[in-house]
Amino acid sequence: MTDQELIAPDLPEQRDPKKAQLKPGWYKVADSNDIGSMEAIQVDDFPTQIVVWRGKDDQLSALDLYCRHMGASLACGEVEEDGIRCPFHAWRWSGEGPCNEVPYAKRIPPKAVTRSWEVDELDGSIYVWFDRDGNSADLNGERIDELSF
Repeated sequence: MTDQELIAPDLPEQRDPKKAQLKPGWYKVADSNDIGSMEAIQVDDFPTQIVVWRGKDDQLSALDLYCRHMGASLACGEVEEDGIRCPFHAWRWSGEGPCNEVPYAKRIPPKAVTRSWEVDELDGSIYVWFDRDGNSADLNGERIDELSF
């Protein structure tokens, strides 16, 4: 099987965040107590669907929701160390986006990378940075508690 065949050509419909007419900023996706240690949640109220989890070190991470391999929801997977393991074929994704383990393979396909999102926790709320132009997060950027499309 080639590397190209290992990455799903068609995934479930992942909304295109570039189409969101939202200003750059930190968008609230959850309350801090919504995500315990080693837990993950699915977030649909964001410019695209994402999974947000708290790893072993209590660090928050966020990726596009669907596994790049076969399209499973990563929110249904297990948080392991500081990554998240897909429930279909056990590919483990780091919070930075690359797949860092395929348990039954000798190597990881180079295209096994998904989009990551910057996460911040402040005053009991979890925020994810959004900028449709892909600019880096501004820690002093506006905090937006209610998202409306």
